[in-house]
Amino acid sequence: MVAILNTHNNQISASGSTAELEKIREFVGAQALLFGFQEVDAFQIALAVDEACSNLIRHSYHNDNNRQFVVKIEQNNGELIIQVMDNGDSFNPMSVPEPDMEEYFKKFKRGGLGVQIMRKVMDKIEYLPAQTSTALNILSLTKRLA
Repeated sequence: MVAILNTHNNQISASGSTAELEKIREFVGAQALLFGFQEVDAFQIALAVDEACSNLIRHSYHNDNNRQFVVKIEQNNGELIIQVMDNGDSFNPMSVPEPDMEEYFKKFKRGGLGVQIMRKVMDKIEYLPAQTSTALNILSLTKRLA
């Protein structure tokens, strides 16, 4: 079980291994519950963050468990803001077009819906690639407490 530092500003470090995804889901889900989300919403938020981290681990870090990234959670004006910060290859998930779900199921495709899950679950998604002023890529996922 992940230790919760406080309810206002928390973060967890993880390696570039998919084995880390469970602890990330537990951390995010616990923080979402503390923030006041219902269990089903907390699960969905954790799933969206899991998809973001899974894409990072597989496509940017290439499953290199020597690489590290951080998941940081903040609260601001009724919003839960989750930032995934990494030093991998820059990739804006919002550049991925929405899939044609009819075509997807016709071809019995597997995978490839992570960005779509993030879009459906979260209220706002922003991506800031690493620059000289910020050494890290930052993917921000925001969910408003209704």
